[in-house]
Amino acid sequence: MRITAVLSAAALSAGLALAVASPAAASEEFCAEDAKYLVRAHRGNLAEVTSGQAALAESANEGVRTIAGMLIRHHAWLDQKITDLAERHGVAMPPKPNQRQRDDLAAVAAKNGVEFDAAWLALQEKAHVQSLDFIDRELAGGCAPAVRDSARVAAVPVRLHLQEVREALKPRE
Repeated sequence: MRITAVLSAAALSAGLALAVASPAAASEEFCAEDAKYLVRAHRGNLAEVTSGQAALAESANEGVRTIAGMLIRHHAWLDQKITDLAERHGVAMPPKPNQRQRDDLAAVAAKNGVEFDAAWLALQEKAHVQSLDFIDRELAGGCAPAVRDSARVAAVPVRLHLQEVREALKPRE
């Protein structure tokens, strides 16, 4: 699958970027924008994993299920990198998605069948657009090179997820 090859390359790049940045992490400059990014990314990753699990449990649509599985795998992997960085910088991570994220998913989960699928895909589009926004904010205003590298790496699968979701949202003829 095209996405798997691209994301495998991104994963390798991410691992190398974070490995190179790791020794300097304790001495690098770290600012409030970096901490905010780590918390938002962590909450976003938790929300995406939870949302993916809900779609696997509720959807019979193969396209939705494929995207859900991809989100679970990729966001779990991204979250491990984020939590490692947060630990190195002493940033406390929240235990769950924020209330708005939980409410959004609950509204989707209340639907069934094709209504669930459409609402789930729309939620994924919204969430991934928001993720790209806070990734861009970290890239523009973050201080710590390792955190900015993490944001740069995360942008690759997030853009691909958004592309896949938008493709799935297109009307079929």
